[in-house]
Amino acid sequence: MNHETIAKHMKISELLIDNIGIPELRFFDIASETMLDEKIKVLTALREGKSIEDIPNFYDVLELMPGKNKHWD
Repeated sequence: MNHETIAKHMKISELLIDNIGIPELRFFDIASETMLDEKIKVLTALREGKSIEDIPNFYDVLELMPGKNKHWD
């Protein structure tokens, strides 16, 4: 893992702590190395108080979310 990737993972960890309590984030794969920039944008928007429906790509970054038509609550 290179320095830039490590820095992004650290930023994501920091942002996740700021967003504790959002049930959908249980499907967030913190160990994944895909979509790091998108994850940072989504988590930053949440921290700024934006609602989920106003955040583009919110559900795209939830890599562990079951597929369509599967019960997940």
